[in-house]
Amino acid sequence: MNGRLYLYRLERFCEANGIPVVRNSLVAGTLGRVEERRIVLRAGLSLGQQLLTLSHELTHLMLHCNALPRIDRTVCEYEAEAVERWVGAVLKVAPPAHQPFDIATVTDDLLACSVVRVRWAAQLLLHVAQDGAAMAILHHLHAQAAIQVDAAPGEEIIFNNELHGVRDFIRLTQPL
Repeated sequence: MNGRLYLYRLERFCEANGIPVVRNSLVAGTLGRVEERRIVLRAGLSLGQQLLTLSHELTHLMLHCNALPRIDRTVCEYEAEAVERWVGAVLKVAPPAHQPFDIATVTDDLLACSVVRVRWAAQLLLHVAQDGAAMAILHHLHAQAAIQVDAAPGEEIIFNNELHGVRDFIRLTQPL
């Protein structure tokens, strides 16, 4: 496999999900950006830079643009950089690091909720780049696991929804 095929597959994934990818001039120091549901890559980037930047910006779209409550910008950048590094290392398009890449440590400095998001995004992007088979619509990709809770009537139940990324779909019902 080569970087050109990986980039092609990621761009087709974006296209299938209604996310145009365009090349344009950007301010100095900016390789890419998200503009609503469009990804802009700096014109003239090398193939490897395009692939890494597209992975980074696509991570922002998948994980951060519609997050409620909003995720701190610094956390967003750490997550996108972790995904970019992971994808680049596995696809062998990242510049050589001073230390060998270890997937087990790429998320060492992130909070538990960030680790879940980074692993999900990196695995999805790698699956798309390597086999081109995951062309599903992004808003259908977030798995929602059922939660079974056994508690006595009147017992307090506390959900830490940030820890596991289960915000917005926990429903509590009254016992019959």
